[in-house]
Amino acid sequence: MGRYSNCTYFETLYDAVSQIFPAVNRPQACTILRETILAPNDYEVEFNNATYNQAQIEVLIARQLLDNCIQETPEQTFQDTLENAAQIMKHMNDGYITTEDYNERCQFLEHITRQEFMLFAALAFFHTAQEDNDKMYSEITLNIIRLREINDLILQYTRDAVEIEVGRDEFEQAKPIYKMLKSLQSLGYDYNFSPRERAGLGIDHEEDGDLQDGFAYDHWLKRLMLLQLRKEIAMDNIESAEVAEKSTPTEAEEDIGDRIAKLRGMADKRRFDKNRFLQLEESEHSDFSSVKTTD
Repeated sequence: MGRYSNCTYFETLYDAVSQIFPAVNRPQACTILRETILAPNDYEVEFNNATYNQAQIEVLIARQLLDNCIQETPEQTFQDTLENAAQIMKHMNDGYITTEDYNERCQFLEHITRQEFMLFAALAFFHTAQEDNDKMYSEITLNIIRLREINDLILQYTRDAVEIEVGRDEFEQAKPIYKMLKSLQSLGYDYNFSPRERAGLGIDHEEDGDLQDGFAYDHWLKRLMLLQLRKEIAMDNIESAEVAEKSTPTEAEEDIGDRIAKLRGMADKRRFDKNRFLQLEESEHSDFSSVKTTD
């Protein structure tokens, strides 16, 4: 599973299904996604009096994920990513890392990693649906590689620290990276690092195994879904245990309850019954009378 085994961004898949079918509620969206991924290839997903085969829903999910990754156009999204990366490189190496600088870095890394996951999931759904569009595959793969490269640059050339001084040597190392990110904005959307540049920077992802021909995207989706289900079941068990803990009396509470019940029982046994007392008293007097008469 590699980069996505913790299922951190799995909710984006549920979100995509909810966007495609706004009339269904969240539990139904989860069911649709599970059946689409895990059911046999000839299985048809049924809901709201409509029937869809797996490939239809897979393509719809993939396209929705791509739409969710784009703010305006693919070109503008790429330009914005480069600009944000350049600014973070600058702010994290300008002498002192403030809390604002560090939060900016964390939010950016979170954002591009989420984008990367959504793009990779879209690629997986397209492959599983056997969509015939090599140009689209190439474009998605290129964008995944770009995000992985930028992620690496931020991790390698900025510190994972806050409220510290940054040395002159770190500034000098980061300066050409900042200039490179700024210059990339003028080279157009189709530009990519050369093999030499990637090797020199230590950011080569061209040979990543999950981006090569023959990668089992359908198996990846199934494993990801099973991991998510395991995670959801574990969370349900935790929540059920917390509810049970709140509603189930502790041993001390049970002991006190038993003692109170026993005391109540004893009190009931000792409760004064006027009618019964008068009956016994009358019976006792009659017995005494008979004894005296006999004497």
